[in-house]
Amino acid sequence: MASQSQLNESVPSPPQSIAQGRELVGPDSITVVVPTLNEREGIGIVLDELLKEGFKNVIVVDGYSTDGTAEIAGSKGAIVMQQLGTGKAGAIRTAVEAISTPYVLIMDGDTTYRAEDIYRLLKYASSYDEVIGARTTGRKNIPWINRFGNRMISMLFKLLFDQPITDVLSGMYLVKTDKLREMQITSSSFDVEVEIACTIAASGSITQVPIDYRERVGKQKLSPGSAGRILSTLFWMANYYNPVLIYGIIGSLAAIPAIVILGWTAYEALFPKHWHSGYAIFGAMLLLLASQAAAVSMVSVLIKRSESRLMRRLRLK
Repeated sequence: MASQSQLNESVPSPPQSIAQGRELVGPDSITVVVPTLNEREGIGIVLDELLKEGFKNVIVVDGYSTDGTAEIAGSKGAIVMQQLGTGKAGAIRTAVEAISTPYVLIMDGDTTYRAEDIYRLLKYASSYDEVIGARTTGRKNIPWINRFGNRMISMLFKLLFDQPITDVLSGMYLVKTDKLREMQITSSSFDVEVEIACTIAASGSITQVPIDYRERVGKQKLSPGSAGRILSTLFWMANYYNPVLIYGIIGSLAAIPAIVILGWTAYEALFPKHWHSGYAIFGAMLLLLASQAAAVSMVSVLIKRSESRLMRRLRLK
């Protein structure tokens, strides 16, 4: 009698595209965009790895480097474009009009991301508008202050947009070109990742896959001070796409001063026997506002989750 392993070997496994129910996307269907600014040490390594993995459609958008980054990129066969505007957002806006493939992948030029990991994102390209490479291994190579900030921002993103993304600030992500062209990107720097993710989460589909993160080559450019700008972009996008929820959360914060004021007036009334009617009325009004805001927030969250479930079902059909 044949063993179970022999039986398994005798039955051919279905192609990956059929087994997973997804259309496979190959390297020729994507354009890799690499924003750079003084990345002489790493850009050559990044481009060599991309070519080795079969990614030939590569655009390097240079922010007027002074260390020969653009020249190295050109010598490796990449298309080199001089950036319009400022920051990483300006680089993406510069490249997007020159892209002719249906998908675009953004990645940093400092060797922190592996070209081979792009294939993980490609498996889900046809099913989602954006696929983020979540840095799950090698996180020790991210400065601790940036890890902390990324975690807080990702938690807020999940709260505001009801999407379980754990690495919204990842520098490697795949987006459908048409969706990227539709966006009116207003960011100026590293907050562009947040703006793109928020836009996709509000009007399309988004997911993430695990990738590796290596030690950076060259000088670190993301400073801890960037967290403030990123947070402001996150709240601005939440205000734009889900104002009821964001204002509901802000209004709910009125509960804190309301409890303090009402507690103080109660203490004054019981012990020193002083009744502060004005403060009591003010505290009661704040508490009423907070309770109404909390109710609005809860309803908003339920509506957004119902909308997300409905959209997922429609996509499955």
